[in-house]
Amino acid sequence: MSEIFAFDSAAYDPDVAFARYCDLYARGADVERTGAPFFARVRSWRLDRTILFAREYGGICHRRRKRVESDGFDHFVLSHVVSGKLIAGPDGKPIPIGPGECLLLDTTEPTENGADSVVLITVSLARDIVRAAVGDVQSLHGYRIGAREGSLLGTMLRALVEQVQHVPFGAHAAITRTLIDLLSIAVNPFGSGARSEFHRLEHVRYETVRRLIEANIGVPDFSIQDIVQATGISRAGLYRLFESSGGVNRFIQLCRLQQLRDRLDNRMFDQLSLAELAPMTGFSDESHASRLFKQAFGIAPGAYRTASIRGTRHPCVDLMTRRWNSSLTELR
Repeated sequence: MSEIFAFDSAAYDPDVAFARYCDLYARGADVERTGAPFFARVRSWRLDRTILFAREYGGICHRRRKRVESDGFDHFVLSHVVSGKLIAGPDGKPIPIGPGECLLLDTTEPTENGADSVVLITVSLARDIVRAAVGDVQSLHGYRIGAREGSLLGTMLRALVEQVQHVPFGAHAAITRTLIDLLSIAVNPFGSGARSEFHRLEHVRYETVRRLIEANIGVPDFSIQDIVQATGISRAGLYRLFESSGGVNRFIQLCRLQQLRDRLDNRMFDQLSLAELAPMTGFSDESHASRLFKQAFGIAPGAYRTASIRGTRHPCVDLMTRRWNSSLTELR
């Protein structure tokens, strides 16, 4: 499992802890103090087009208002309360979410969430994953899932956080499929409709192609024709599946950039230069990889690697933020 970041307010001087936390969440929300004492402990891991968070915090409220028009977020956030009480919902209409309960929020809509003290698990889910689970997503913003309806979903999330360090990369897709099924049961306990089944089939087709692309990421001339021959999905069908990513070729490019970034974060690859890493991830040469990496992530590969190495020795909010922001792009 790929950890994105770990943050603990106790690691900082009390006068700067809140400012560092605000920096970490700057792209996603405005953070405000409440009357309760501030504390925050967060760990985050990237799965298969989902991001898992184990969170404890108090004395703060997160708000998304004007930024929904400009930050480009287009996913859902599922929050499962383990203990304490979360006050969250559409902006201006928060409701209390107690232990065992879950809440779904659409990041394209104004939201707020906060607590005096809460322990919770949150999962950022790509929109098509939620659509595969429930079909129609139009009425899900602020949807509360009761403790009984969401008991299986909550059990899985708690177990996932406990075992996250031991989950192999090859199991990520299976975890996402299980999340889809359990979210479907939680929202539609009496069975999903035909629309949901259609989107679930589309999701399976999408994941089949994505895994094929990732398995051939180091093949420079891997093409759409190779995908058509291997899967039987037409070019028109492939375009429909990957339209939100800018098409299949753009998706292949993004996968290569993601794998390059992972290697720059992985200390096992520190002895390899960018010129050696580039062909491993399907790029024609170092210059090609460097130009596209900077376009995608806003930082040159060499500078990113330097910051990553530095971040393994010292707390580095800037690095945490870059990793999180980059991971969020995978949810679109």
